[in-house]
Amino acid sequence: MSNKTKGNFMKNTKKMISMILVGVMALSLVACGKKNENKEEAVKDVELSTIHSAVSEAYGDSYYPNMDYDAETLENIFGVKAEWCEEFIAQGPMMSASVDTFLAIKANEGNVQNVVDALQSYRDYLINDSMQYPTNKVKVQASEVKKVGNYVFFILLGEIPMEVEEQGEDAILATAKEQVAIAVNTIDELFK
Repeated sequence: MSNKTKGNFMKNTKKMISMILVGVMALSLVACGKKNENKEEAVKDVELSTIHSAVSEAYGDSYYPNMDYDAETLENIFGVKAEWCEEFIAQGPMMSASVDTFLAIKANEGNVQNVVDALQSYRDYLINDSMQYPTNKVKVQASEVKKVGNYVFFILLGEIPMEVEEQGEDAILATAKEQVAIAVNTIDELFK
């Protein structure tokens, strides 16, 4: 082998080793990232009854969900299986003219994403496929699925005054988002 050939061989070998090392490092970073994705961030433990009370108090007389949902209803309506939940509080309207709904779910480890996905699917159904009264059709667009650690919430709450309804869809949506934010902010305060 000539010196020139040896030099090219060594140069190519070093380049190949460098590329392999870069590839191994990249795979390691991806693997580490995936491990961290599956772990839920640690949050303080808050009783669901405390969360529910704080949210309903924040709305006062405008907290309209007045019917408790059991595990069967949780799965049939929202697609959330009971075995995914450590515990839950789920309430919705007794009358079909209302859409106000509040779900607070403490998911079992490994099932948080299942709960989030089910509630997102339910939210998508409400927005895109469900039959709603005109104001509710806009109001459901303001609904929110919120995750804090292994707690997952579905929030569709708040009153839309008649004078806002008369101003049209943009006003209804803006007010509905403000109303949902009451619950979001209340939940955030409890986990501080």
